[in-house]
Amino acid sequence: MSPERPTGGPWPNDASAAITVTFDNMGEAADINRGLWPDDQPIGSHYSVVRMLPKFLALAKRYDIHVTYFAESWNLGVYPDAIKSIAEAGHEVAWHAWQHEAWSKECKDEQDERGNFERSFEAMTPGGSIHGERTLKMCREFGLGYISPAAQEGAVVDVDGGKDSIVVLPFWWSTVDAYYYMESFGKLRVLKGVLREDAQGPDVLVEALVRQIDKTIKKGGFLSLLFHPFLNDNDERLQAMETVLQHLAKRRDESKTWLATCREVEQWVRAHPDVLGSDPIWDNSSWR
Repeated sequence: MSPERPTGGPWPNDASAAITVTFDNMGEAADINRGLWPDDQPIGSHYSVVRMLPKFLALAKRYDIHVTYFAESWNLGVYPDAIKSIAEAGHEVAWHAWQHEAWSKECKDEQDERGNFERSFEAMTPGGSIHGERTLKMCREFGLGYISPAAQEGAVVDVDGGKDSIVVLPFWWSTVDAYYYMESFGKLRVLKGVLREDAQGPDVLVEALVRQIDKTIKKGGFLSLLFHPFLNDNDERLQAMETVLQHLAKRRDESKTWLATCREVEQWVRAHPDVLGSDPIWDNSSWR
């Protein structure tokens, strides 16, 4: 049974905003998909899983934050213990395609898109750009209640002429750690018109994310923050992530925001659909 609608803010505990902390990419999946993993190098002991995942989970536990980890289904057969450790810690394990495919390119054909769904779910939400109604209908066909692509607003979108719906819980490029840290995001940084083309440091990330958290709390609505274990394998970046989590926990403890998994937000939105609008304002820009 859904909890009663609060009399203050639109989210649980009278919070004005709902914020999710999400993790993305696991192990070698994306590199294998892109042909970047050496054929003679064994799989199954990637530093992002062996070394960084325990640190990420420890930080989440320290600040009592349950996260959503978007992991590729390929990892179910390679890192079953890691997947189990995430779930047993109370976090959500969500779907990031089979091997982190670039959805707008590698699943452009309907047959390829369906094949990725089928292969993934035989083993166990696409991010980036999607293929409109076709992708949304396929998500619902395979039992997905929400999708997390790039867009500007959380929304409830009609599917199949209003016979069904899917909740859109988007990410913004400016709340993704890779947007600051990776050289390959340079053109996207220029496109967004806020940062220089060269990669940015952890101090820039912290300032931007803290500012956006507080702005979302003041405005109300939904916000997603996204961190990659493979990008935070140094003390300075890990400390930056902890600073952001610490600020989130402080704002939660002040009853300013509801920190939840994507699945929990979806459930709340379905019980209280008026908390979000109907237009996510899709963002089709890409770092590639």
